[in-house]
Amino acid sequence: MAKWKVAVVGCGSFANGQYFPNISKTADAECVAAVDIVPERAKAAAEKFGVPNWYSSVEELIEKCDFDIAIDAASIPAHYDINMAVLRSGHHLISQKPAALTVDLMTEEIETAKANNVKFVCVPIHVMTPDQMMAMEIIEKGIIGRVLSVKCVSAHGGPEYFQGRKNDPSWFYGADAGAMFDMGVHALHKVTGIMGPAKRLGCMAATGMRERICRSGAFDGVKIKTDYLPDTYYIALDFGGDRVGLVDTGFHERASKCPPLEIYGENGVISFYDHGGKWPVPDVYTDLPEYGPRGWKKADEFVEDKRPEFFTQCCPLADMVNALENDCEPMLTPEHARHVIEIMSRMHEAYEGGIFIDLKTTF
Repeated sequence: MAKWKVAVVGCGSFANGQYFPNISKTADAECVAAVDIVPERAKAAAEKFGVPNWYSSVEELIEKCDFDIAIDAASIPAHYDINMAVLRSGHHLISQKPAALTVDLMTEEIETAKANNVKFVCVPIHVMTPDQMMAMEIIEKGIIGRVLSVKCVSAHGGPEYFQGRKNDPSWFYGADAGAMFDMGVHALHKVTGIMGPAKRLGCMAATGMRERICRSGAFDGVKIKTDYLPDTYYIALDFGGDRVGLVDTGFHERASKCPPLEIYGENGVISFYDHGGKWPVPDVYTDLPEYGPRGWKKADEFVEDKRPEFFTQCCPLADMVNALENDCEPMLTPEHARHVIEIMSRMHEAYEGGIFIDLKTTF
């Protein structure tokens, strides 16, 4: 079989760091096109990574290029239009998060993918990271007993604070972006990946910093208004069956030593550690006599660490190729993404009304 031909739409820092250098290492695939609305960025990525074609729009890509899979790595507000163009053209799609901003728009994407008989994979990647997969196996084996609750932190000091960006970060604080769609999406995918679909949602939110100063990169020292959306969220989730979750997310934490994720069971705890896209073996506390004295141990004492030799945030491509070659559903399903989009898009109902709201989607 010939290699799968991949086009990357959006040539920003994430695509340059995670997608372009890892496509051929992740699957039997090759990158055939770089696309960006800023032509200089597309051309620069093509030259840097030896990509044979570059284009300034997804429409030009579809018209001129022979490709199988598109990776949408553009900015959040652009995802829906790019995704719909790719899906309508009959190409397989991997979308960065979130794939859409509302349940209705996400449903349209899902139905378009089905109508055109193409595979649709949605980031974030958490249900297939090595550490979370080990945790799920530990849960399935009953090592910590019935899971009762989960706590997750997904926050940083803001896109202007710690990254040497070449581009203006102020769009992150606009109406079609914000901390919830940038950071909250990660925590919500983690906890729903562990606990399953949430049934009810509650939230407190605040806008703690209404003006910020860029601290690095090309816009170092520039002041930006950041008062349109909350930058701090504490989210309560009810999963039914007396199982609950707590998510702390936003652009409000300059640094943290709090575990990014902990899972609490009747007979033990799974604790993750190390922020920043690393996946170390989690710690496990167990209080079951058959596992010896109660206390902390490493997860690989209970389950095999099956992480691949090479694992990066380009792993959605491996998920896509596996689904294509074995004619199966991907792990990173759009239905899971839609459920998280409902939670995020209805957050304001919860914090503005001071109420718990019932959720409608599932996966």
